[in-house]
Amino acid sequence: MASPDSLMIPPTVLSWSRGLASLSPGVVPCRGLRDEEWRETLRRCTEFVDRWGVQAHEAGWDTLRLFGVGPKTGTIRGDYCGVLIPLSVDVHEVTAEFIKLGKWTAYRHEPVKMPGMVPVWEFKR
Repeated sequence: MASPDSLMIPPTVLSWSRGLASLSPGVVPCRGLRDEEWRETLRRCTEFVDRWGVQAHEAGWDTLRLFGVGPKTGTIRGDYCGVLIPLSVDVHEVTAEFIKLGKWTAYRHEPVKMPGMVPVWEFKR
């Protein structure tokens, strides 16, 4: 039986949380990230889901726009990366149109950036 708290969290946000939890801070999941950079990205992505996940979901942000990486290139190609990969700054605001990241603003564009993108937790080396 689900706990009352989990009933209020959308399934998409739970899948983000579970996907990130399946990753290890000590094992870089894809090409293009250094060890320390990966640990920081994973920490900040987990914090994002905890703090902004429900709001991001309600604003229409999807898994690939947030956590996507190239199916073969990982993070080497920025046009194959979701807004939060790699994440090295604090998120300050989430709306349907944009996410404010430190001094930068990432705008949501249609459609998903590149075909074949996968969530970082599904990257296969």
